[in-house]
Amino acid sequence: SSTSDEWPCRIFASERVVDRKSGFQAYATELRDVALLPTFLQHLTSLPSLKRTTHCMYAYRSTEKNQRLERLACGQSDGGESGSGDRLSRLLELSNCENVIVVVSRCYGGTKLGSGRWKRISGVAKEALLRGDFIKRTKKL
Repeated sequence: SSTSDEWPCRIFASERVVDRKSGFQAYATELRDVALLPTFLQHLTSLPSLKRTTHCMYAYRSTEKNQRLERLACGQSDGGESGSGDRLSRLLELSNCENVIVVVSRCYGGTKLGSGRWKRISGVAKEALLRGDFIKRTKKL
């Protein structure tokens, strides 16, 4: 249905960063229910700006409440960029981010970036999280 194509929360995007023809951009949004993860990913990947994406990695942290219990649900996906999900999860953990998902898209430009890609992935992810106020600007990372 058409309602599943919409996402109810605001999505905060980083600037697009290009390094040797590879483009990186991150998106962050509120995620209070992990069951909504597939809906968000489907919505995001249907956007025109992600049509040429070759890698789409993400991490999330969401507090789930069940009666009197509260637990933190965490997860990630490398999206074909080995190790990137772990790095994004670590960024969320170190930043004390909760109820958020951050997705980084990469359009591969034909040149391997080596370890330089980690700086780009982390940089755009942090920017999207800051724009959404998921990371308080006074914290040092």
